[in-house]
Amino acid sequence: MKKLTSQDIDLFVATMNAEILDYVEAIPADARLEVLEGETTPTPVPMKQGSASFFKNYYENAFFNGGESATETYFNKALATVFDIAGMEKPIADAASKYSVLLHQSQEAQLAFLDRDISGYRQILSAMKPVAAPVTPAASAPAYSEPETPALTLAQAVEGFLKFKSDWKPKIRQNNEKYLEIIKEVLGADTSVTKITRRDIKNLLEVVEGLPLQNKTAYKGKTARELIELDDIPEDDLISSKTVKDYLKLCQGLFSTYLTGYQDVLPASPTNNVRYEANSTRYGDYSLTEMSRLVTHFMTLDGWKKWSLLLLAYTGARRSEIISLTVGDVRLDEDSNRHYIMIGQSKTDAGIRRVPLSEHILGMGFLAFLEGRGKEEKIFPEITYANQLSKVFHGIRDDLEIPYLNDFKERRVIHSLRHTFITAASKKHITQLVQRFVGHELSNIGQTQNYTHLNSFTVTDLLPIADSINWQ
Repeated sequence: MKKLTSQDIDLFVATMNAEILDYVEAIPADARLEVLEGETTPTPVPMKQGSASFFKNYYENAFFNGGESATETYFNKALATVFDIAGMEKPIADAASKYSVLLHQSQEAQLAFLDRDISGYRQILSAMKPVAAPVTPAASAPAYSEPETPALTLAQAVEGFLKFKSDWKPKIRQNNEKYLEIIKEVLGADTSVTKITRRDIKNLLEVVEGLPLQNKTAYKGKTARELIELDDIPEDDLISSKTVKDYLKLCQGLFSTYLTGYQDVLPASPTNNVRYEANSTRYGDYSLTEMSRLVTHFMTLDGWKKWSLLLLAYTGARRSEIISLTVGDVRLDEDSNRHYIMIGQSKTDAGIRRVPLSEHILGMGFLAFLEGRGKEEKIFPEITYANQLSKVFHGIRDDLEIPYLNDFKERRVIHSLRHTFITAASKKHITQLVQRFVGHELSNIGQTQNYTHLNSFTVTDLLPIADSINWQ
């Protein structure tokens, strides 16, 4: 086994520190989350106070009695499963004692909050943050270079990790195996683990936030890819923030404990410094300024990246609808003498529709992009799955320094392009026209719905919506 070093201890403690900080930051939401997760009533405050007071006193006593604390015992056992710890008893004891200080603070924060001392709670939380910052390898450490042997793929790493975690209970193993399938799908099963970055982990969490509850009938039996590519999932069907945190903890175990500590194939874990805070389940919109910056950047791209993203911005269509288009789906309407795209694949009748192409996107040369190609040919054959496009978009958004969350803590992902389009169009046009343009069921038309057919809206009728949206 690899000889334990001080740096190994630092990296081991860094992940645990981050978990404690997450725990303290989540204290205000504890009661609400207990109710959302099925508890009839949250745990009584006196019971929480008694537990926090007991552990606070326990850690205090451990600082002065000179005995081996439960924290030190855990550190020794956990590190001994991965490293040769002989001769490192004192550094481990020192790290465990410092970690116990953080645990003591966490119980003080719990007690302060339960006593309704919000200011005191915030002060303790603020004091904990510098301590909880993950330790990065020293700058003087030698540069890492990939071994000459074939790089370990994520799929291979997951296979080894599952063997490494042979002590998981059956129910935990079943859930974690499902989560790992999602992780492989998002990050790429064949991706070298040395190529996975902190940005990739953050993108993974964004994707995970948009996943549905798999125990609901509508989503049972779907593959990882099918779940990831779903759009317009009702808010009540989305997974909880606790489950998103479970994904992050699983990644920390895979990349930090297993690949960095046990296998020693990474210089540092891509999960370092990645934290997750519960956000609104709603999709947020991009501002007009942000849309201008995005579209201006899209226009600098080439091929499929350029035109798939521009179509999303100027049609309000879903990812899956744009990805599945063929050249023959771009047609000319004789009445208006304007081109439109025929969306013929949808989960609802309302989704099957004609979407006029904006004069803005036509002026950029979209039709020239299609010249010389057969009608049966897919417009974007390079896009083999929806998350491939999402990953490109999220990278652009981050490079442009457009925040993932808006002021209301609502998520802004690639699907938010559709939300932004609908919001902008709804400010200028009647509801039924907008609904038909974007493929929503017609609503708010009362008895008239008996006489209004989905296909009664012509390309000419819908042109004003297409041409009214200009992001530049």
